[in-house]
Amino acid sequence: MITLALSSSTALVGVAVARDGVLLAERSVLTDRRHAEEITPMVAEVMGSAGVAISTIDRIVLDVGPGRYTGMRVGIATAKTLAFAIGAPIVPVTSLYLLGEAARPIVHDGPRFAVIDARRNQVFAQNVDDSASQPLVVSPAELIEVLSAGALLVGDGADRYQDEFASVAIVKTGVAPSVSAGALVDQNAVSVAAAQIEPLYLREPDAAINIKTRPGGAKEAT
Repeated sequence: MITLALSSSTALVGVAVARDGVLLAERSVLTDRRHAEEITPMVAEVMGSAGVAISTIDRIVLDVGPGRYTGMRVGIATAKTLAFAIGAPIVPVTSLYLLGEAARPIVHDGPRFAVIDARRNQVFAQNVDDSASQPLVVSPAELIEVLSAGALLVGDGADRYQDEFASVAIVKTGVAPSVSAGALVDQNAVSVAAAQIEPLYLREPDAAINIKTRPGGAKEAT
């Protein structure tokens, strides 16, 4: 089974390809606004490095968010275009899952939290060591209230609010979602048709909020 993984819902744009659970090639870059410009040539580069033709892809593992509105839409549009062209199903995963997988090699005795910057003084967060944990959309102060002493925090949300979190948790800076973990997702993971894929916002997109809050916006949005 050949798996192509795409991630672009955070500042990281990443592409990886694996065959039967063996990673063949991976590339990623941190960017603030160039998600659309980076992802398509990155797919071509990674597939070329792996020596794999796009037509042979069996499934696409896609980071559906939460994260940046534009980044999520770019990743979904790219995955759907490929999936429709080659008839491949899509396995949706979250950015928090990929971030949590990136934290697995870090030796730590307490719980690990994936924390992604949601902007507007909020973060997306999840306890990645608790299978029953649900993603949260909270302010840094609200997350601090639910953290146990000695928790490990990773992600750009942890980086941004490091000073606030440092009083109750350990912040490991510079950890980004692992797109290779997406390429290595279990081969029995549930997949869906491309038409069923939707972004995981967790919160109303900033674009919609801006429309509603500008003068006359509420009237226009009805």
